[in-house]
Formats: sequence, structure tokens, C-alpha cells
Amino acid sequence: MDLATVIELIGDGQARDILAEHWADSEARFPDGGPRFLKPAQITETRHSAGLPEEVDAALHAVAKRIAAEPGLAHLAWHCSRVAFEHSDYSSAKLAKWPELGDLGGTFYLLVALDAVPRTQAVHRRLGIPESIGREGFSHYAESMALHAMQHGEQPGALPGDLTWLRNHIKGDLYRLGRLEYMLRPFGGKLQAWRHRQSGKVVALALAGQRFDAEGLMTRTETPGTWVSRLVDDAAGVTGSPISPLGYAQRREITLPPAQWQLALSPGDTIIETHIPTGGGMTPERCHESMRQAMAFFPRYFPDRPFVGFACGSWILNPELDRIYRPDSNMVLWQRETYLFPIWAGRRCGVHFIFGEGNPDPATAPRQTSLQRALLDHMAVDGRLIGGGMFLLSEDFGTPGSQVYRRQWGC
Repeated sequence: MDLATVIELIGDGQARDILAEHWADSEARFPDGGPRFLKPAQITETRHSAGLPEEVDAALHAVAKRIAAEPGLAHLAWHCSRVAFEHSDYSSAKLAKWPELGDLGGTFYLLVALDAVPRTQAVHRRLGIPESIGREGFSHYAESMALHAMQHGEQPGALPGDLTWLRNHIKGDLYRLGRLEYMLRPFGGKLQAWRHRQSGKVVALALAGQRFDAEGLMTRTETPGTWVSRLVDDAAGVTGSPISPLGYAQRREITLPPAQWQLALSPGDTIIETHIPTGGGMTPERCHESMRQAMAFFPRYFPDRPFVGFACGSWILNPELDRIYRPDSNMVLWQRETYLFPIWAGRRCGVHFIFGEGNPDPATAPRQTSLQRALLDHMAVDGRLIGGGMFLLSEDFGTPGSQVYRRQWGC
């Protein structure tokens, strides 16, 4: 089918450039009888595997029937699945701009998203990953539906941009183990972490060339009070600006002699990249148990990829959260178990996940949870919402409440 015919059908001329990439390849591989993920039996099976409630079946089957009855839509659905899940060179930015498709849109993309389920299951069988772990990872579908509902109402659906995250599943990279999700990735923090050979104390030093504001947070703006870090490694040792485990770089320099300090973490080292699915119950105990499972899971199924610890970047690691929200909240308690460090972030980190949009009006946005109310009150007075990073080295993984790095630093 010609792409121009599909563009005319959906009535969105701007979608031509977004959909043109790999269109000919998709057409050459279009299956006789149409995409399998539009068949009733396959829909019910994948919906069940994804952990979605049975009541969404009616909407899924109704929309699939409409798509199958219109060849242009069926070819579009097939193309969307292929570029999302078989062409890693197709950019996430393009994927997020797919056409809205009127009243079909959200459910159309949920049907496409569900095609990731059998693809992921095939990868897990090859790797020997238990089915129970695969099912746990599919919680993303319920989260995507919840975010879609916040923006578009109750009709079950998914946002096109959410399909990007599913790529991690079908590559066999992403696993949910209890409360948290994990991937083995190169460490991307702009720091080195050094460990004292005798005491075990860990000190993070900022990489050279990082710009910080007067508070010690990363900034891209050169204004009065900003400064740029150095990192010098010579015969005397490594000299640089320390980063407190509270998440702020310090405008001073220290030297760590090589006879006393050894490198424990640097950019590019393999870490267990940690992700935080939506939902409550993020207690220190549940997070600890989840991380314990991860430390056992990856050596068992990926023995050729040793790691040095955990790392994460998130709005939940905002070092100001104890003052904006509550110092006894689960998110803050989890922060304290890790070594926080600054990352570049804007002023509205996490808002999209919490409110379903990037710039909510504090006067009209939902105030259903204590977190929503606290953040809206903070934004109402032009308060910023930044993100942060954390690491937790394997040797320092202890018991909940140990706060090893803060205890080492006396903070």
C-alpha cells in the first residue's frame, strides 16, 4: 500500500515525514491475513500476559476490528510495530510524534504496544528467564494506560512515546524485580568515586569541566557564582572537587593519595541502572529486597557482565525533596541509603509522571495525593523541581537504614 493513501486516510499530512522511514520494508513484509496482533485470540492472550484487566478486552477487540476492516489502518499498525520493535535506528523523537488518529488513537497504539509481549517472551525463553519475572516486567502496560487516562479519559490506550520504553523489554535488557526495575548499563554520572583502602570511606569527585552553581548543582548557564570543576591525576594523587552524598558538589579541592585511595567507580563502568515504576509502597525494605534480588539475578543470567553497583537518575532523587515534601517519606528514606550526586535537570522534573502533563496549572491540577499537593504548592511560588543521581556500590549494600555514605561523611 502506498503511504500517500494512508496519509490521506488519516488526514494528517504532517505525518508523512514521520512515517516514511522503513515504510517500503514494512510493505514488503506485510503478512497475508494482516498483523497477528490484531487477531482476537492474540489480543486476549497478550492482554492477559501483560496483566491488563479483562474489562479492556471489549475496547481492544472493537478497535482491532475497525483497523482490520480498513486496509490503510492495518498497514499503518503493522508499520508502527515494525519500526518500534525491529528498527532501533527509528528515533524515539519520531515515534512520540505519531498521528493521534482521532477516537482510535490511544487504543490503536495500545494494540501495537501489546505486540511487544510475544517478542519479549521469545527473548526470555532464549535466555532462560522465568515467566514470573517476565510477567512482573509487563507492569509498564498498566502504568502507560494510567498515564493515557490522565490525559485522554477512560478509554484504554497508550501514548505513542511509551513504546520506546518497550524496546528495552524486547532486547532482553529490562527486568522488574519486586518494587524496582533494572538494566545493565555503562555508568553515565559525571564523577569518579574513590574508596579509602583502610576505612572503606567513599568520596566522589566531579569530573573536569563540569559547571556548578553556588549551591553545587549542575548548571549550563554561566552566571555570577558559578564555577567549573577540575580533576587532576598526577604523582601526588587525584585532585578534584568532592561531591557530598547529600547531592551537592563542593567548591573546594581535595587530593586523594594513591597509596590510600583506590578507584571504585568511573564513567563507563557497568552498573545496574535502576528505574522506579510508578505506584506507592516504595518503602526502604521493599527497595532493599528488590535490590537484593537484582544482585542475585544478573550474575545468574548475565554472568559475562559483572557490575560494580547500582546507579539511577530521577526526579525522585531530588536532593531538595525532604524540604519540599516530607523528610520521612519513602522516597527520601530511599535517597538516604545511597550516594546522591548532581545531574543536569530542568525546573519541572517528574511533573509529567505525577500530573500527566509537563506544565500543570497549580490552580486546577489534581490534588488527590499528598505528593501532588506538596509539589503544586511548591510550584505555585515558582519553586523548582530538579532531579538528581545516585549510586550504591555493591560492597556497600547493607541493611535498610544503614545510610552508609552519610554515616561515613557524618551527615
